[in-house]
Amino acid sequence: MIEFPASNPALLTLATHYCEKLNKPLLSDFLLNNMSLTDEHQALMICNQFQQLIDLAMLDDDKPSALAAIENIETQLFSLFNLVYHAMLNLGFERQWQQASDKARDEHTAIE
Repeated sequence: MIEFPASNPALLTLATHYCEKLNKPLLSDFLLNNMSLTDEHQALMICNQFQQLIDLAMLDDDKPSALAAIENIETQLFSLFNLVYHAMLNLGFERQWQQASDKARDEHTAIE
Protein backbone atom coordinates (compact mmCIF):
# COMPACT_ATOMS: atom_id res chain seq x y z
CA MET A 1 0.00 0.00 0.00
CA ILE A 2 1.29 3.44 -0.91
CA GLU A 3 1.18 6.02 1.84
CA PHE A 4 1.73 9.47 0.41
CA PRO A 5 3.02 11.79 3.13
CA ALA A 6 0.53 14.49 4.03
CA SER A 7 3.46 16.86 4.41
CA ASN A 8 4.34 16.48 0.72
CA PRO A 9 1.22 16.66 -1.48
CA ALA A 10 3.43 17.17 -4.56
CA LEU A 11 4.12 13.43 -4.69
CA LEU A 12 0.47 12.56 -5.16
CA THR A 13 0.06 15.39 -7.67
CA LEU A 14 2.99 14.13 -9.74
CA ALA A 15 1.85 10.52 -9.59
CA THR A 16 -1.70 11.37 -10.60
CA HIS A 17 -0.68 13.71 -13.41
CA TYR A 18 1.73 11.30 -15.07
CA CYS A 19 -0.55 8.27 -14.65
CA GLU A 20 -3.21 10.21 -16.53
CA LYS A 21 -0.72 11.37 -19.15
CA LEU A 22 0.45 7.79 -19.74
CA ASN A 23 -3.11 6.45 -19.58
CA LYS A 24 -2.09 3.64 -17.20
CA PRO A 25 -5.19 2.80 -15.12
CA LEU A 26 -3.55 -0.21 -13.45
CA LEU A 27 -0.67 1.93 -12.21
CA SER A 28 -3.08 4.64 -11.15
CA ASP A 29 -5.20 2.15 -9.19
CA PHE A 30 -2.08 0.88 -7.43
CA LEU A 31 -0.74 4.33 -6.57
CA LEU A 32 -4.14 5.49 -5.32
CA ASN A 33 -4.63 2.29 -3.27
CA ASN A 34 -7.68 1.27 -5.28
CA MET A 35 -6.48 -2.33 -5.56
CA SER A 36 -4.79 -5.04 -3.57
CA LEU A 37 -1.62 -6.12 -5.33
CA THR A 38 -1.02 -9.83 -4.79
CA ASP A 39 -0.24 -11.11 -8.30
CA GLU A 40 3.36 -11.26 -9.56
CA HIS A 41 2.33 -10.58 -13.16
CA GLN A 42 0.40 -7.46 -12.16
CA ALA A 43 3.31 -6.36 -9.97
CA LEU A 44 5.69 -6.62 -12.93
CA MET A 45 3.27 -4.65 -15.11
CA ILE A 46 3.00 -1.94 -12.47
CA CYS A 47 6.78 -1.80 -12.00
CA ASN A 48 7.28 -1.46 -15.77
CA GLN A 49 4.62 1.23 -16.00
CA PHE A 50 6.13 3.10 -13.07
CA GLN A 51 9.52 3.09 -14.82
CA GLN A 52 7.76 4.63 -17.83
CA LEU A 53 6.18 7.25 -15.57
CA ILE A 54 9.56 8.26 -14.16
CA ASP A 55 11.12 8.38 -17.64
CA LEU A 56 8.30 10.53 -18.99
CA ALA A 57 8.38 12.88 -16.03
CA MET A 58 12.15 13.34 -16.25
CA LEU A 59 11.97 14.19 -19.96
CA ASP A 60 8.76 16.21 -19.86
CA ASP A 61 9.47 19.80 -20.84
CA ASP A 62 5.77 20.62 -21.09
CA LYS A 63 4.93 21.04 -17.42
CA PRO A 64 1.27 21.99 -16.99
CA SER A 65 0.10 24.67 -14.60
CA ALA A 66 -0.91 21.96 -12.10
CA LEU A 67 2.79 21.18 -11.63
CA ALA A 68 4.07 24.75 -11.84
CA ALA A 69 3.99 25.23 -8.08
CA ILE A 70 6.15 22.16 -7.45
CA GLU A 71 9.71 23.15 -6.78
CA ASN A 72 12.56 20.87 -7.79
CA ILE A 73 10.53 18.24 -9.62
CA GLU A 74 13.57 15.98 -9.96
CA THR A 75 13.89 15.73 -6.17
CA GLN A 76 10.17 15.08 -5.86
CA LEU A 77 10.41 12.33 -8.49
CA PHE A 78 13.25 10.75 -6.54
CA SER A 79 11.03 10.77 -3.44
CA LEU A 80 8.16 9.24 -5.41
CA PHE A 81 10.52 6.59 -6.78
CA ASN A 82 11.65 5.68 -3.26
CA LEU A 83 8.07 5.58 -2.00
CA VAL A 84 6.99 3.11 -4.68
CA TYR A 85 10.21 1.10 -4.39
CA HIS A 86 9.70 0.56 -0.67
CA ALA A 87 6.04 -0.32 -1.19
CA MET A 88 7.02 -3.00 -3.71
CA LEU A 89 9.64 -4.40 -1.32
CA ASN A 90 7.12 -4.46 1.54
CA LEU A 91 4.65 -6.30 -0.69
CA GLY A 92 7.26 -8.90 -1.59
CA PHE A 93 7.81 -7.86 -5.21
CA GLU A 94 11.54 -7.13 -5.14
CA ARG A 95 12.19 -9.49 -8.07
CA GLN A 96 9.57 -7.76 -10.23
CA TRP A 97 11.00 -4.35 -9.32
CA GLN A 98 14.47 -5.51 -10.30
CA GLN A 99 13.21 -6.96 -13.59
CA ALA A 100 11.54 -3.66 -14.48
CA SER A 101 14.66 -1.71 -13.47
CA ASP A 102 16.88 -3.97 -15.58
CA LYS A 103 14.53 -3.62 -18.54
CA ALA A 104 14.50 0.18 -18.25
CA ARG A 105 18.30 0.28 -17.96
CA ASP A 106 18.71 -2.00 -20.99
CA GLU A 107 16.35 0.17 -23.04
CA HIS A 108 18.29 3.30 -22.10
CA THR A 109 21.59 1.62 -22.95
CA ALA A 110 20.26 0.54 -26.35
CA ILE A 111 19.25 4.13 -27.15
CA GLU A 112 22.67 5.53 -26.32
